Amino acid sequence: MGMSAQRQERSHGSRMITMKEVAQRAGVSITTVSHVLNKTRFVSDELARRVNQAIEELDYRPHQLAQSLRRGRTQTIAVLVSDIVNPFFPQVVRGAEDSAKEHGYSLILCNTDENPQTESFYVSLMIDRRVDGFIIAPSMAPEASLKSLVDKEIPLVVIDRQMETLSIDQVYSDNINGAYEATKYLLGLGHKRIGLIMELEGIRSFDDRKTGWERALKEYGLSTLSGLVQQAGLEIEGAAEAARYLIEGPPQATAIFATNNLMTLGVLRYMKNHSVSCPRDLSVVGFDDPEWAACFNPSITSVAQQSYEMGYKACDLLVARIQGKTSESRAVQLNCELKIRESCAALEPEGEMERPEAID
Repeated sequence: MGMSAQRQERSHGSRMITMKEVAQRAGVSITTVSHVLNKTRFVSDELARRVNQAIEELDYRPHQLAQSLRRGRTQTIAVLVSDIVNPFFPQVVRGAEDSAKEHGYSLILCNTDENPQTESFYVSLMIDRRVDGFIIAPSMAPEASLKSLVDKEIPLVVIDRQMETLSIDQVYSDNINGAYEATKYLLGLGHKRIGLIMELEGIRSFDDRKTGWERALKEYGLSTLSGLVQQAGLEIEGAAEAARYLIEGPPQATAIFATNNLMTLGVLRYMKNHSVSCPRDLSVVGFDDPEWAACFNPSITSVAQQSYEMGYKACDLLVARIQGKTSESRAVQLNCELKIRESCAALEPEGEMERPEAID
């Protein structure tokens, strides 16, 4: 326990210290203490020193709620993410948090589980909590929640998934080009049957990655057969089942492009459980590039997003919006980078590999 806390405990027990007591200790008026705390008027260095010394000695803590009501701001930002289990989002939130701290804000984190009703619930709850603004990674059907914020003129920045139906600030990755480069890399290694595993269609980021995959295949004159695209849902187990179909079933894929890190884990789980060697039997490219991708054996070729920068930039944009420093909506697209590692190999001329027994 520090000396100031010890002094407070001896003199005041658990009672909250008041501004009046700080003023008495410093030998100044309550108004002077208020000006020092809120920086609302010039106070001489000597008086400010006495006030700050009294604050330290008494361990005085200003009433944050009262200060927020006077300012009309709570210095808090709500961050809604669509799936907190996804390793992509912690880095996004970390970036937003670092920016928020620099601007004197704190974050409240909410997880929507891709559920529009949960998203609407948290939006309403955070409005009631008087947060100053929102950073939202939208759910599958976010229009109602986002429009309610726009209609109420509550500052908002959307991340990860591009929204073209509303004029709002946005920060997102160049998903189309990232997926295009990944697929083009596999095509350059001789692969023609490249399976795609995505969570769900209708989610903008995954739809864009599918578009990039299709663009690369079409440039090589290849058909984008429906069987090569598998929707896995939100779980690793679904991705493992999708990998099973692509490898054992009619597509007979020689390579798989997994459109986020959870999908990549599902592919790797299937391969481990069924003794499918990477990259000898199957080449794999992931998306998101979590830290474990470089540590895995073999290390996983992956499309890296600027996840930290996404959160940091989103918070910068939001604070500028809260403070009235901008009027036009802004869209920031972040580049992706293909990190080539050990999980892909050139296909043998005949394009065949040893496979498990085919499924019906």
